[in-house]
Amino acid sequence: MRVLVKVLLTLLAAADVASAFVPPIMHTKNFLCRVQSAVDDADTAASVQIPPFIASPVLEQVYPALIAHKDKYGNPNIPLGSADGKRCNTLRRLHFQNKLTEEEAAHLTDLGFRFHSFEDVYYECDFDEMLQKLMDYQQEFQTFQIPKKYEPDPELGAWVTMLRRLNQKDDLPEDQISKLDAVEFEWISTRKCGSSFMKRYREVLDKLTEVHDVGGDEAVAELLSSDAEIKKWIDAQKQVHANGKLSESRVQYMEDLPGVDWMKEL
Repeated sequence: MRVLVKVLLTLLAAADVASAFVPPIMHTKNFLCRVQSAVDDADTAASVQIPPFIASPVLEQVYPALIAHKDKYGNPNIPLGSADGKRCNTLRRLHFQNKLTEEEAAHLTDLGFRFHSFEDVYYECDFDEMLQKLMDYQQEFQTFQIPKKYEPDPELGAWVTMLRRLNQKDDLPEDQISKLDAVEFEWISTRKCGSSFMKRYREVLDKLTEVHDVGGDEAVAELLSSDAEIKKWIDAQKQVHANGKLSESRVQYMEDLPGVDWMKEL
């Protein structure tokens, strides 16, 4: 491969000399540096051994590029704009759809690969495509109350969760709201989570929302200064987060509490 590149560079240099327009020498040097960098990356990728436990064709195809990117930039998260960047995005969707093995996902995590959050799923997925999936679900089950962790299609459950969350914060585009209203989408989830966190969270959320609707952030601040139990619970979640044990979904729930910057001292 190096021989081929050298031949190409020689021909390019000769063409530059023979051309009526000779580009500035710095431009030529920059071009040669970029070509050399690409050759080095290709050499790194070619020397990478694919772990035997990798079964995903997409992961197998992009794996050498992940390692080359990590060696060069310190992380394997190849930006969009290239074929490998698009494959990385496909990996994220496969992971959210539970189509990567546990060993593959764990290995990518160890490499520092960034997977999708619920919010990423909303922004990455095509709205009309997901709406059609939601309508198929509604036709089959006669409800829009899809589980957040819907095993047959985890992306759909996450997408619906984000619809409700963004609408609650007035961050959902009007055209999407109109389409969802037209099919009589149920904006309020009636599904109940049995965890002690969610039971207490709903109580705190209802109380803070009630107070915030009347008096805004100042009213919430006054409530927290007088209600030791709510303040104690929020402080406890902050400590769990500081210890690295608060899940990403619960962090997002805490972010949704009205009038509260829960990571600051209350």
